[in-house]
Amino acid sequence: MPNVRKELAVLICHGDAVLDPTKWLAEEASDLATRIPNLDAIPFEAVLPLAKLVANGESDAGKLALALDIDETRLGEYLDALCEFKFAKETDNGYEPTPTGVQAFEAVGQRMVARELLQVKVRLQQLEKLQRHLNIS
Repeated sequence: MPNVRKELAVLICHGDAVLDPTKWLAEEASDLATRIPNLDAIPFEAVLPLAKLVANGESDAGKLALALDIDETRLGEYLDALCEFKFAKETDNGYEPTPTGVQAFEAVGQRMVARELLQVKVRLQQLEKLQRHLNIS
């Protein structure tokens, strides 16, 4: 029973850390850099405004900062990096993703979905095991 209690305590205290997509973003962006040139040259957080641009289309920095709850100065750094490495481009009305940016977004998204599915499966197995042990005791 002590092992079950330990596992249950870990689950209760650290359950949110198991499914933390932000934590994975840097790893996935770094891993994909071999397939997508310069992806590792931008701050991994720059993928967040890129995602908003791909999902919502052209947007100005103010709207992006508000939607992402990111300081405009920091967002400006991310947008500069995205433009420098051709993941986004500046327009008359703000910024929009480039085809390379869309490709990077889709690749990161695919990896994130696969990773989260794996994590959910592992977590489900852990929860079922804990439930069995709790029902026995």
